[in-house]
Amino acid sequence: MTAESERGDRQFAFDYAPGELRCRRGAAGDLSELLGARDCDDALVVTGANVGANRDVMDPVEAGLGDRLAGVFDETTPEKYLKTGLDAAERVREAGIDAVVAVGSGSSLDVAKVASALSSHDDLRTVAEQSIDEGGVEVGEDRDPVPIVAVPTTLAGADLSVIAGVSLSLDPGGVPDDEIPNGSVGDRRLMPTALVYDLALFETTPKGVLCASAMNGFDKAVECLYSPYRTPVTDGTAMRALSLMSSGFETLPDDDMDEEKLYEAVAGVVLAQYGISTPDAYRASVIHAFGHGFSHDYDAHQGTVHGILAPHVLRYVFDEVDGRRGLLAEAFDVDGQGATGEELAERVIEAVAAVSDDLELPDRLRELDGLSREDFPAIAAEIREDSLMDAAPEGLNPTTEDIEGVLDDAW
Repeated sequence: MTAESERGDRQFAFDYAPGELRCRRGAAGDLSELLGARDCDDALVVTGANVGANRDVMDPVEAGLGDRLAGVFDETTPEKYLKTGLDAAERVREAGIDAVVAVGSGSSLDVAKVASALSSHDDLRTVAEQSIDEGGVEVGEDRDPVPIVAVPTTLAGADLSVIAGVSLSLDPGGVPDDEIPNGSVGDRRLMPTALVYDLALFETTPKGVLCASAMNGFDKAVECLYSPYRTPVTDGTAMRALSLMSSGFETLPDDDMDEEKLYEAVAGVVLAQYGISTPDAYRASVIHAFGHGFSHDYDAHQGTVHGILAPHVLRYVFDEVDGRRGLLAEAFDVDGQGATGEELAERVIEAVAAVSDDLELPDRLRELDGLSREDFPAIAAEIREDSLMDAAPEGLNPTTEDIEGVLDDAW
């Protein structure tokens, strides 16, 4: 994948094959049809314990699968252990199941991808053990990975993707979680073959989780626009995503969400992820790297951290580089006529902060439980080493001191 050239020959490449997308109220009822069209006779539902016990989610999913329901594996956790993916893959292999249906948040979607990747090997356990030494799970050539159908219930945007994160442990509890190495899996064959966005299922998600996840999805569109791997295609989907989310997110904290606004919110998040994850490029950037700095030691949703940090990270970005602030201003429909570069940047920052406010997220790091300013040097070092810093906007090369400065501003 090459970014659109800023000078010289203007060209781009975009290699992307998303699964079939269905978005409407009641879309979970299409699951049997979608599986049948892919010659899958049955499927294992992969989800977490909370979602697995929530009949408002599981009843429509199980009814939609009908006779194709092979069982429910409700053991995923936010930690996304390799062992969980292996357990799911072994269940699929032993029962000869044709597909997995990942239901819930990003953790269930990621575990389903790990299980799918492992299923492409003849010897599941040996490959899982090797994955710990290799730092990630490889998709093999022994078999086709088991197909995935994604049924998200949050808005973080982990579904329309060819990658997943995994905690590389086959013995959860054997060591503290902060000592378990992080790994990943990535392959074009892990793109879900179908994605079902059922508006009714988002209504079942606790408000704190739904709103925080939405901020995470929102920032994917922001970062797509200044990613060095951007293309005109991702520019178009990201700009429309920001417009829809800016309008739709205001209803998410409501107990009785407006139907049209909810549709806009969900459709916006779908567009925010469209093209962000391709086989040779991932277009999330510095805001997501900042969020990852709080992944292990603090009990805070990534989207909550994004809501606090995004305006401050953007201010730093705009102080250092252009960051395509004009295009962002256009996406947010803020008046840029006659504005200086500094004024345009400030209007974009205010628009992003307003979205976080609409979602009723905190706006200061001091509101995170267990966090103190003495933690900032270690957090800054982790952020600086995050792989997504390699996808920073052109000309931006943050130091740990720069990162600490952003954290201080957000305190």
